[in-house]
Amino acid sequence: MRKEKIVCIIPARFDSERLPGKVLYPINGKSVLERVYSRAAAIKLFSGVYVATDSEKIKAEAEKIGADTIWTSSNCRSGSDRVAQAAAGIDASIIVNIQADEPFLPEEAVHGSLDLLESNPSCKVTTAATRIRKQEELFDPNTVKIVMDKNGDTLYSSRSLIPYPTVYFSCNNAALLKKVVFYKHIGVYAFRKAFLNRFSRLPTGVFEATEKLEHLRIIENGYRLKVAVIKKDSPCVDTFEDIKKLQVS
Repeated sequence: MRKEKIVCIIPARFDSERLPGKVLYPINGKSVLERVYSRAAAIKLFSGVYVATDSEKIKAEAEKIGADTIWTSSNCRSGSDRVAQAAAGIDASIIVNIQADEPFLPEEAVHGSLDLLESNPSCKVTTAATRIRKQEELFDPNTVKIVMDKNGDTLYSSRSLIPYPTVYFSCNNAALLKKVVFYKHIGVYAFRKAFLNRFSRLPTGVFEATEKLEHLRIIENGYRLKVAVIKKDSPCVDTFEDIKKLQVS
């Protein structure tokens, strides 16, 4: 039985670099935002689920699907900074950030992240990852790779292939490909609220600025980012091609 109050905030901006307004695109009749919100709202652990945005269009869509919205600045450095701003007035000890481009986020990604956070009192923030199963994702910069140490703490995360097995790696040889396990980051973070506030005040480091990955700010500033490895995949939306692939008949 979880004793801490947990709230979910979905940061959603309109001006995405690769696909502006991507959270409003429909997948089989439901917008990406609606699918993300519906999955979050179905998780019984949450005392509340909010959409944090700086867009009137996204606010209108959120209200249409019954989501409570929190208006945030257009100058947020990242989704987690938007969540921090939205969480300032919320009474909760744990804030879960579910990114708005994860329309098929597995519930185990949330449960796994929260289990790690609550079983490690010294840990301030956790996230999730799953094994890469599709060869085309290995060199796709929109698929964020992550490597962990033996304790499950993040060593580094990149849009490039990491680790890179230079000796025997070959994309054209399936047998060789199976000798290395690659992991992709999944867009969920479980923050202790006090650390979320601290995170938003940390400086942007060289690696975060280079890779455009907000969670690198955590490890660049010397904090642990523990990773829950889950079984299910979570295809996210970065481009219009992703939208087309996720349409099913």
